[in-house]
Parts: sequence; C-alpha cells; structure tokens
Amino acid sequence: MIVPPRVLSDDELLAFSEQNSGWHIEREPDGSLNVAPTSLRNAARASEVVRQLYVWDAGRRGVVLASDGGMTLPDKAVRAPDAAWISRERWNTIPPAEREKYARVVPEVVVEIVSPSDDVAHQREKTRRYHEFGAAYAIMIDPRSRTCEEFGTPPDGLRFDLDAIFDAG
Repeated sequence: MIVPPRVLSDDELLAFSEQNSGWHIEREPDGSLNVAPTSLRNAARASEVVRQLYVWDAGRRGVVLASDGGMTLPDKAVRAPDAAWISRERWNTIPPAEREKYARVVPEVVVEIVSPSDDVAHQREKTRRYHEFGAAYAIMIDPRSRTCEEFGTPPDGLRFDLDAIFDAG
C-alpha cells in the first residue's frame, strides 16, 4: 500500500501506472494506492476468464475487458478487475474520451481472482462492492481453496468452467 501525500488525479494515476508496468495498481476510496506484483499464473487464469466471457458473448452484445482496463467507481476507487463485461448499451453511454482513461462505469459482470499476494477478505470486499455499486454479477475466484464467492446472479447462459480457471497455465 502506498499513501501519496495527496490523492492522485486520474491522469497522474494513469501516468504512474504506465511508469510501473508489471504492477497491478488500484486507487482505494481514500486515495491510497494498492500496488501488487502481477503473477504469471494469475495472468493465465485471467486470460482464461476473458476467453470464457468472450465465448459466452458470441453475439457481441457487449465488450469484454481484461485487467488493463481501469474504471472509477462511485466511491472514487479506481479498480481494474481481472476480467469484466459491459453491455453494449452501457458501453455506449461512456464518452469516447473517458474510454481512454478511467471511465466512470460499473460493468454488469466483474471477475476478481485471488492472487498469492492478495488478502482474501480484501478481495471479497472489493468484489461485493462491485455488486453494491450496480454490477449484476460479481464473482471472486480463489484458486488456492478452489472456491468462488458470487454476488448477484449471472446473466443468462454465463457459467464459468472453474476447473479450467483454477488449472490455467
């Protein structure tokens, strides 16, 4: 956790993230920065989730996002979930310039994967907050315990193959 002397603006946070590639950086509601190294194995798991979302959305009803996409939540936190899906309808409400930065949007589907450096309770709270802020379905996947926790209801036809995610890589 990094506590900057003042809350970084979205542009400053974007620049800081670009200067520190290889690190997953999110802004907490209080302005502190949660900085964690990315894991090769978790990247494989996240890629598998993105693949499954893409296959599910074969009709191209929305936009599938990888963990590079950050979004500003109503509590001012900037989050970059491991994978997400935003309906085309919601996507079209985002101004094009905002899509280049941290859009103020809550995806309908959010997936968080617990990495070795993550605290499970913190990940659970993050995932729960997505649902509280308007995600129809948010899921936390914990490969260590081979479990998941779901908040909300998955959209029609969306069923994750958890074994494929747990064993990815």
